[in-house]
Amino acid sequence: MDIQKEFGTRLRELRNRAGYTQAELAKRCGQGVEMQRIGEIERGEQNCTLKTIERLSKGLECEPAELFLFKPQHVGQSMSQLDSRLVDIWQAADDLNKQKVIRILSELL
Repeated sequence: MDIQKEFGTRLRELRNRAGYTQAELAKRCGQGVEMQRIGEIERGEQNCTLKTIERLSKGLECEPAELFLFKPQHVGQSMSQLDSRLVDIWQAADDLNKQKVIRILSELL
């Protein structure tokens, strides 16, 4: 696994999901994160500092950890966008929220 490429792919996924262009995200991140840099990070060409990760997460309105929730690697399978989103939500949830989700799903199913 190339963590820089995985991180870049995840950044692009979250940015697209939020509906931002690279320029819009750069503006939301504030000083120190330029549009060109976002493109370089998304292509896996540049590494990020912790400060940049913090700014990216604020621009995306997410926790920094969400930038590291890479998609599971399935051999010969690709996850649907909905399945991928469910995995993201589950991985980002704390134990209390996971218990709530299980109770809700049990009631629905």
